[in-house]
Amino acid sequence: MSNKVVMPKMGESIVEGTIIEWKKSVGDFVAKDEILLEISTDKVDSEIPSPFEGNLIEVLFKKNDTVEVGTVIALIGEEDETDSGDSLESAKIDQESHSADKSSDASEPVFDDGDSDKDVEIKRSPTKKTSRFYSPLVKKMAKEEGISLSELESISGSGIKGRVNKRNLLRYIEDKNKDSSPDLEKNPDKTDKNALKSSFKETRKMDHVRKVIAKHMVNSLKTSPHVYSSVEVDMTDIVASVRSNKDIFLEKYGNKLTYTPIFLEACIDSLQKFPLINSSLINDDICYHKNINIGLAVALPDNNLIVPVIHNAEEKNFLGLLRSASDLAVKAKSGSLSVDAVQGSTFTLTNPGVFGSLFGMGIINQPNVAILSTGSIEKKAMVKETEFGDGVFIRSSMFLTLGYDHRIIDGAYGSKFLVSIKEYLESFSLAKEI
Repeated sequence: MSNKVVMPKMGESIVEGTIIEWKKSVGDFVAKDEILLEISTDKVDSEIPSPFEGNLIEVLFKKNDTVEVGTVIALIGEEDETDSGDSLESAKIDQESHSADKSSDASEPVFDDGDSDKDVEIKRSPTKKTSRFYSPLVKKMAKEEGISLSELESISGSGIKGRVNKRNLLRYIEDKNKDSSPDLEKNPDKTDKNALKSSFKETRKMDHVRKVIAKHMVNSLKTSPHVYSSVEVDMTDIVASVRSNKDIFLEKYGNKLTYTPIFLEACIDSLQKFPLINSSLINDDICYHKNINIGLAVALPDNNLIVPVIHNAEEKNFLGLLRSASDLAVKAKSGSLSVDAVQGSTFTLTNPGVFGSLFGMGIINQPNVAILSTGSIEKKAMVKETEFGDGVFIRSSMFLTLGYDHRIIDGAYGSKFLVSIKEYLESFSLAKEI
């Protein structure tokens, strides 16, 4: 009898994963705990070991398919074992016990947005009961394509008991699109997308990570009304100190000295003074976090972004922060971060200045309520007060920009927090850290 491999749950908040690559082909022998496939979630990419030993009999989802947690994705069994019928449907046949009790308008499909990976019985109305089972994948596709319940019920299915599977729905959508080509004369506002694409040099599909980032950013803007405040920081002493101590840190501790741990220390000090910045708004409750978990935005070689987290940052000394930040950056760029390493942030630090940006206006990383952006460090003429009067001096300057959730943080509180960081940086001494 074949064993069912399901999409694993990679973290508390993970509800689906996208298949990046199958490491084994149908017919190959797979040892238990041998890497079977690689998946990508909205947090991190992971290699998934096989929970069983045997031959890979059937692969139920292909590369780039996004699958709900708990859904059967492959069958592993004996070498001479074969699977008959519609594989996806037969693999899920034991999941049909869950059915929906709610009725709906006959013109709209009913979809379960919960965590269940079981099939749902769909009913047209309380008076006229017509039921049919649809897999979560079919329901999701139908919803995305705007296919109504009546349309869904009209599709002939080739699965077990005449059920509609993915192939049936894709064929229906393809035929429907062929029959509904746009009439530009009757609809002058409609654009011929194919003609538009032909004018481009190149088009590429957004990869899974980019789609997840886009979704999170849009959701964050919908959730939190963003407000921004900026201050200018005199970084002259810090620049000189970092420059003169780089070799000392590398020789003594084996780590390259950067500005990041200095920014982290400033954030930790100010977050302890202004705890509302280190909170989350859940429903109508302001939840203050016991620990400071700082997310560090890291740019990846493929131009995507990931935010690994330094957990319990308030417990670390300067060297600990330096090593933690360096370790997370290396793992992020090599794709070896664990799921836990990208979860649980309470505040986020991003550094667009490293790429030459004068300042940045970051989007809040939910469920945080604030994000700090550090700009590039530039030399400029600055007016300074001296005992002999005002003077113009060449100084190293940097802009800090705080984005914060205006639902619970007002300009006064956000600005005070930002000024606290400025004062910490302008009085910082590296001597005590060596």
